[in-house]
Amino acid sequence: MIRYAVVLLVLIGTAVLAAPTTRSLDEFGDIQTLDSANATLKAAMDQIIADGGGVLIIPAGAPDGLKIDNLKQAERTTSDYSPVVTVLDYRRGYAVYHVAPIGKWQGDTWAGLSIVRKLNLGEQSLPHCGVHAAQGIANYVISGTSSYMATLTDPVQKGTDVRCYVDLIRGIWVGANLNITSSVMGYAAPYDRITVKSIGWDPERRRNYFTCDLEYDHPAGALVYNKHFTHSLQLTGYSNSDNQTAGELSVVRNNYAVGDSFAISGMFRYMGDVFSGFGDEGGIVINAETVGEVDGFHSTVEAVDWSSDTITYAPGQCNAQTLSTSRPLINMNREKWITQGTVLIVSPSGEYKGQTYPGVIGGPGNAFNYQGGAIIGSPDCPWDESIIGRFFCLTDDTEVLTPGDPSSVGGYASAANRPIYRWYQINGFERNEDGSKRLRILRVRWSAVAAGAPTLFVDDNYTWDGHERPLKYAIAPGAWVYDVSQGWADVAVTGGVVDANTCPRRLRVTPNGDRGTGFDFAPGDPIEQPPGPDPWQPRPIRVRQFDQMPSTMPSATIELEQLGRVQVPNCIAISGLVSDRDQLSTRQDRKPSYGTIMNVYAASNVGIDFRGDVLDTAIFFRQFNGRPQPIRWGCEPFGSSSLSVDPESGDFTLTGGHLDLTGKTLRNTHGLSATDTPANNLRGINVSVAEGQTELQISFGTPEPDDAYAVTVTPSWMTNIAVPTKTAQGFRVQFGTAAPAGARVDWVLVR
Repeated sequence: MIRYAVVLLVLIGTAVLAAPTTRSLDEFGDIQTLDSANATLKAAMDQIIADGGGVLIIPAGAPDGLKIDNLKQAERTTSDYSPVVTVLDYRRGYAVYHVAPIGKWQGDTWAGLSIVRKLNLGEQSLPHCGVHAAQGIANYVISGTSSYMATLTDPVQKGTDVRCYVDLIRGIWVGANLNITSSVMGYAAPYDRITVKSIGWDPERRRNYFTCDLEYDHPAGALVYNKHFTHSLQLTGYSNSDNQTAGELSVVRNNYAVGDSFAISGMFRYMGDVFSGFGDEGGIVINAETVGEVDGFHSTVEAVDWSSDTITYAPGQCNAQTLSTSRPLINMNREKWITQGTVLIVSPSGEYKGQTYPGVIGGPGNAFNYQGGAIIGSPDCPWDESIIGRFFCLTDDTEVLTPGDPSSVGGYASAANRPIYRWYQINGFERNEDGSKRLRILRVRWSAVAAGAPTLFVDDNYTWDGHERPLKYAIAPGAWVYDVSQGWADVAVTGGVVDANTCPRRLRVTPNGDRGTGFDFAPGDPIEQPPGPDPWQPRPIRVRQFDQMPSTMPSATIELEQLGRVQVPNCIAISGLVSDRDQLSTRQDRKPSYGTIMNVYAASNVGIDFRGDVLDTAIFFRQFNGRPQPIRWGCEPFGSSSLSVDPESGDFTLTGGHLDLTGKTLRNTHGLSATDTPANNLRGINVSVAEGQTELQISFGTPEPDDAYAVTVTPSWMTNIAVPTKTAQGFRVQFGTAAPAGARVDWVLVR
């Protein structure tokens, strides 16, 4: 059974109900009991078929146990008069649509349901620039859902109003349903399925907690989690009879039978030029795009009511459509910020003053996946324990997205229209013996942990021994938003403006240690909900395979076949905004478009196998801009070796290890040189010397650049030898004993 969205069902149901052949089940007999309803259902189906087909309505009063099987259509015919029955079941408060099993011929397929939209306006025109779909499903997920997983930091005992401390209060809201397990980082029973009763702030521990009622005890490190799927349309196909299916969309296909089976299929037939003009993308069968947005909610505080954790924001243009739970609300009143002093950021792999701050992966509870690094404040930073719970960001220009930012961005990614900071909650503070301070921030990577330092845009902003880089910073008050149900507004048609008369404009936020102090939210304070500072960038395409039997034929994770009559210019084309290292200054992070073009972690028999003829070049390094593109081999822990080519001379350069020919020879070599100057001559073999001669002049076929070379001469008779002169054109050899008959010499030259 496929459950369609109510929007679709209402549209279909309205059209069907208007037909004269629509009948209700209770018109055909008694439906008060299950037995009588079953008998009435059979009679109704028979009668509707006999009457030429129609729609049967199962009313809300029909018994819950009544099973609907629409099996009356047993033959396939293209006749419009072939009777079928369609059943609409309205029990339990929603509609289930049971279509005819074979359906009607639609011109290209047999379908139990048909939606036809003909867009044929003739001399008229659609309005300017619109998206016109045959069917639309709008799925607004605004509140009531969860995607949360963390661990208890303290053991808890069963009881009522129990305080539960977790690493991550973000994502927890009053009324949320959560599951608590009974094993460390595991799913062992017994479970508590709880509802969050309240969220509080512990001023002594400087952290949040939630309260709930527990039936069981749970250890520290037990999982606290709940996740919901709330997609727009679910299609579930069952294939138990041999068939070939061209495609189903968003899709779980249970393929137990035999036959070619595609989960998602796209065929693009074309006869026109496809590319119509400026701004078009051409023909695309499957398109995947990710867009990182930065222009989020921003407004001012109109009122505060801490009895209900509520902030009311001012009406106006504020991007309320971007509000969400699990992102903080930052107080942007700079008079409430701490900015005095500077900070040094040490990366997890860096070393500063002989100390390292490595990350830790694994371990129960808080140690799980600790991300290392350090944020070190200068002695004049006015920090104490009160900053725990507030939010930290770097305000150095190179670590902020600004309206006038010169860094390049393309496509649908919009530039910032105000400074965009990356805010991290502070959850640790300590004083160092030298007067400096250190704080820790919350980062999320598989679990929520107190991390040492953020990932910076610019690597040069990190500090290490011999390289200190003081950076400007800010610490601001803020709170986690846990309910946006009365603050979110759909402003697509109003240009981002929230009307004071149509939206309550109320946000609910978690308590914190600044309530009732000078750092508290107050009317007039500018506020904003910034982008998440630590996104795991989406992967436009992911393929995972879980096969368990060897393949009877060659298979591939990605198969590309070019079966056309003419050449496709590129099999795989990879491009980005940056192709020249001189463009790196235009990037926010000063790095190329990709860290690695292709990263192979899997073991294989062959890395790349060329089985087709390569007519020109197997691998081509064009070396644009006159810069070498080396091939490098890692030689841990000794560094690396590389092979590169000088773009101007074409000379090969091997760096790192020695050249080992493993018993093979070096052939067709014209010279040997230990310098950057090449040798034009290598050796002479069996050079004849006339009988009685005491000197021999060797002339080079190609002159050397100069006389800075060494030459070794080996005569065929016993004699002293000397080389009194060397020039670029050759050298002269003297013999202490005159050459006998048949004398000869060999020589080798090395620069």
